[in-house]
Amino acid sequence: MPKLHISPKIIKSIATLYNDANRIFMEYIDNSLDSATELFDEEKNRYSRPIEITVTIEGGNYKSGKVIISDNCLGITNFTKIVESVGYSDKIEKAQPWINGQFGYGIYSFMAASQKLEITSKTKDADALYMPIESHQFDAKKIDDVLFPEPKQYKKFEHESGTKIVLSHFDKDSWKQVDIIELKNEIEKHFELLLSRKNLAVKLVHSGSSVLDKDVFVCKPFDYDQYEGAVYEVHRKEMRVVSGRKHKKIKNIPLKKPIHIFLKITKGKEINKRPVFICKGRRIGEIKDIKSFKSKHKSDIWDHPNVTGYIDLSDFLGPTIARNDFKNNDHSRALFSFLLELEPEILDVIKDVNKKSEERHYQELEDKLNQALSHLARVDAMNFRTDYLSGSSLNLEKGGTGQSIDTGLGGKDRGNMIGQGHQGDGLGENEGEGLGTSGHVGDIPGGDLGGEGAINKEPENPFEDTGFKGGEKKKAGFNIRIVDTEPPVDSADKLLRSTLAGSEIRIFKQHPDFQERVDMSRRGETRITQRLITYLAGEITVHYKDKFHTKQKEQPEYNKAMFTDLVGFVYQFEAMLKDLSGKNLSDLGN
Repeated sequence: MPKLHISPKIIKSIATLYNDANRIFMEYIDNSLDSATELFDEEKNRYSRPIEITVTIEGGNYKSGKVIISDNCLGITNFTKIVESVGYSDKIEKAQPWINGQFGYGIYSFMAASQKLEITSKTKDADALYMPIESHQFDAKKIDDVLFPEPKQYKKFEHESGTKIVLSHFDKDSWKQVDIIELKNEIEKHFELLLSRKNLAVKLVHSGSSVLDKDVFVCKPFDYDQYEGAVYEVHRKEMRVVSGRKHKKIKNIPLKKPIHIFLKITKGKEINKRPVFICKGRRIGEIKDIKSFKSKHKSDIWDHPNVTGYIDLSDFLGPTIARNDFKNNDHSRALFSFLLELEPEILDVIKDVNKKSEERHYQELEDKLNQALSHLARVDAMNFRTDYLSGSSLNLEKGGTGQSIDTGLGGKDRGNMIGQGHQGDGLGENEGEGLGTSGHVGDIPGGDLGGEGAINKEPENPFEDTGFKGGEKKKAGFNIRIVDTEPPVDSADKLLRSTLAGSEIRIFKQHPDFQERVDMSRRGETRITQRLITYLAGEITVHYKDKFHTKQKEQPEYNKAMFTDLVGFVYQFEAMLKDLSGKNLSDLGN
């Protein structure tokens, strides 16, 4: 009977599935964690004694560089078997560590990045054993030609039990991928649930030329509580599985350990951590990248910048050999069908959080608008008074003393224009109401503009750019608000885009003209458009200028010059807000 012949080179080919050196190191960390399984109490989420796994990076280049993964776990009980076994995993049946997963690929992932692996391991009641393995050994033509040296006794092992792996002779390109910070991030993502176990420490050490020259990093589980937001959580104790195609059979399978869905929808805070699938405490991949999951909402749920978390499948599903997807079977189809049913509920939670976040972001936009108007109102008042200053042809648009006036968002007025006489609070009168913006901004400086040295004295400035705090005893000016209520109608039953109520300019967000000028991202986030900026500038200017001109007793009724002034103010306002164009509302607070 013919026999199957397999080239040992296929083992090296399988290693190419690992295209990231950091992922290789995690395979050995994974094996160390498996080696401590017997010491773990699941109810207490605690190991019976301290478990420490350390990854040390030594050397400065690929020729001399080494990566060492060591632990103080239980060690390898059958040293020879883990070297000889490829594709014969007894990890599940006998809980034998160091034979990777269900595929039995064992320790051979090192060949994707380096040429040599040295393994030393010790169990509690036995001597430590040492064996080197080199990738060239698998260049033989036949499996029978692949020979390994007998394990040697190793006398100076530092722990009572445990394992030490040394990878060396790295490929040049692979060594470039070795990065301790990147590795730390990957470990924290890949083992985030396991890292929460008590009595477990996973450390990374970057060793320099000096014994004291070391950087030490400790891996921590992700802290979801640090972000404000809503939690969506489900524990599923059984799964409805449909088997068969022609004659479908439906049965509910009780699960040994519930499937745990935990999602955190952060309020206005984007974090670069999309939800992931986790099997047996190990990340399989981000849910959005799992090709076998045919979600209808991958973009607005699983790839949403404000959604993070995980789906812990325990051992309900098995990954593919590449560990980046799931096998296509009854169990995976049952899980994905269940998730599709949950997606509308999850979307409702996301929309609710987004709405609350949007309200806060609109308040931040209001602050920007108030700040812009306060700057322009000051310049506008000084320009107006200059027109009435006898014998003067000063142009304060370029500064009362030839200095420029910075009207940017957050800049300061550098114009020096004010009279020596009695100062009032109005625009030309001693007790006139100011037309600044509140929030709380005081009134525009005004008063008697006569007297010598009128352009050389710094005006009393009731505006404080930080916090919009007004000067003492100043009356409040305008306050701009973007409100979410239905817009009122005028006498002709037309919807009002905005109104002036007391000192408050109210802009109605629900007006069709407002909504038409708002751009929505594919995730439903509000984006500020140039059209919206012009719209806001126009609505605010109408109310501001109407109040401004009706306060001036010297002014005639409305004329063409005043309309020109109105349009010019819109353009100035628009220019001050130009940096907001194209930004999401959530960007304003950053």
